[in-house]
Amino acid sequence: MRCRTGAAAANTDGSPGDICPVIRVYRWFTLSVSCLRGVHVGLWVALAAACTFGAEARVKVRVRDGDTGQWLANAKVKAGERVFFTDSLGECIIPALAGQRLLLTTSIGNGYPATDSVLATVPDARLVVKLYGRQPRTAIGFVRDGSTGKPLARALVRIEGAAATAKADSAGMYVIPFPPGDRELIAALPGFRGFPRNLSVKAGDTLAVDLPLYDTSLAVGEIAGRVEVQGLGAACGANVTVEGTRLGTASDQNGDYIITGVPAGSYRVVFSYAGCKKAMKVVSVMAWESLVLNVQLEQRLPTTKR
Repeated sequence: MRCRTGAAAANTDGSPGDICPVIRVYRWFTLSVSCLRGVHVGLWVALAAACTFGAEARVKVRVRDGDTGQWLANAKVKAGERVFFTDSLGECIIPALAGQRLLLTTSIGNGYPATDSVLATVPDARLVVKLYGRQPRTAIGFVRDGSTGKPLARALVRIEGAAATAKADSAGMYVIPFPPGDRELIAALPGFRGFPRNLSVKAGDTLAVDLPLYDTSLAVGEIAGRVEVQGLGAACGANVTVEGTRLGTASDQNGDYIITGVPAGSYRVVFSYAGCKKAMKVVSVMAWESLVLNVQLEQRLPTTKR
């Protein structure tokens, strides 16, 4: 018997012929093996999922003060009808079943409660909850033309994701209640454009934040970042200047700085701080974009006299 190797070999008269029985058996065998492999792998996956789903699991919850970062002891964590309290490290462990979704309500004293949803998994799921006090928080400052310094009356100041708004008075001054957590503070006025400020106001504090706006016909950006000293941390009062311009500022107590209203283009930014070597960075500023530029300054070695 001669085997035809084509998918459908033809007879001598040109009509389609049958595939050789040997080839037919071989193809059936290889297809069966391939299918069995797929079923085998699928069974293992399903078995692993079945063993995990419904198994004993734990959710580790840690609660911290959203303003200070301190871990909070004796915070109350409620999961359905069950109630747990955090230990001296701000942690509590909630038993659950793998695949179970828990709705947690966390509170302490007269602070704002927090509600979170977490899926119990193996290994343990982890959740960090931030709680904030109810003391009032306020942002205050001036809205001015960033080019001329002229106050911009009636500019609208708002907080992203919050209902509170405020209008600048004739001197460009605004006062607005600030919600807990990190939020964007934005000023707007027809014909002008600015840059949002991402900030957080601590409970009971009033934070001063000026919001410069620029004519929309201008092409300006801003440079923002943090200055640190290697091995020491934040550099408070470091000088930051943009070469070829009159623009510059000093870093705050956290080492943060912002230089706004920088015309689009390439510049050299110079950083200087007492006891440290100067640092210079070449940057390209894009119109209406904020460039993040962090730098670590190297300490200057003391000179020894001979």
